[in-house]
Amino acid sequence: MSIKVDNLFYTYMANSNQETPALKGVSLNIDNNSFVGILGATGSGKSTLIQTFNALLLPTCGTVTVDEFKVSSEKKKNKSIKELRKHLSLVFQFPEYQLFEETVEKDVAFGLKNFGYKNEDALKKAHEALLQVGLDESYFTRSPFDLSGGEKRRVAIAGIIAIDPDILVLDEPTAGLDPVGCQSIMKLVKNMFDNGKTIIVVTHDMEMVMEYCQKVFVVKEGQIIFEGSPNALFSVANEEDYAIEIPPLFLLADRLKKAGKNIDINKIHTSSDLIKELKEKRHG
Repeated sequence: MSIKVDNLFYTYMANSNQETPALKGVSLNIDNNSFVGILGATGSGKSTLIQTFNALLLPTCGTVTVDEFKVSSEKKKNKSIKELRKHLSLVFQFPEYQLFEETVEKDVAFGLKNFGYKNEDALKKAHEALLQVGLDESYFTRSPFDLSGGEKRRVAIAGIIAIDPDILVLDEPTAGLDPVGCQSIMKLVKNMFDNGKTIIVVTHDMEMVMEYCQKVFVVKEGQIIFEGSPNALFSVANEEDYAIEIPPLFLLADRLKKAGKNIDINKIHTSSDLIKELKEKRHG
């Protein structure tokens, strides 16, 4: 098991007259080397949940176990947090929140230096990571604040790649990007998954969920209300208030099936899958 969340509660401004419950008894399991989506309406508790995974937020009650690391409400019991954050790293929805150094290379190298790398070694690994995300030498000494939104996101991901975590959590990785930028970022993330990483995405992009995610959790008002495959979710989403938009590709596949086409809707994640399924069943 990679991540186990057990009866997790989190309350903002606890014990004050402004306390706001954000998580209410969440329990879930995420397996190693899986690609998982965490979905739900804005304000449902998704971002709060993922910030407990590496102790950016400590639970009000309950526990999060990430392999051998445990996060609880008791600060004294939360040992090895630095090692946990190397094991599980998070890319925020707005990458500019993670960029603060004067140059791109220094920004990517910062995390490495924090984990004990010497400056020269940190810069070398930073350069390798930047090349991996498609940012060549011309970017190394540029200010991160002069970059486009997509380039900033690449820099933020490069900082994570350089650290080489086993689990990567991304909050809205494609938000605000054009289709080319979305495709580029997700190709990079999929490559990390193919190389053995566990990937967790918080997103409203259901087309991306349908293509990449193996399993999804839907959060509503601080509780998990659905757990299963993306296509299982889309099959019942019209009947329940899940605050998601069903992808057009799924709607098309569902209509074809209801019209009598003998297709396995669970095998369809991309338009190529649908075409392949139709051809196989036509010639089968």
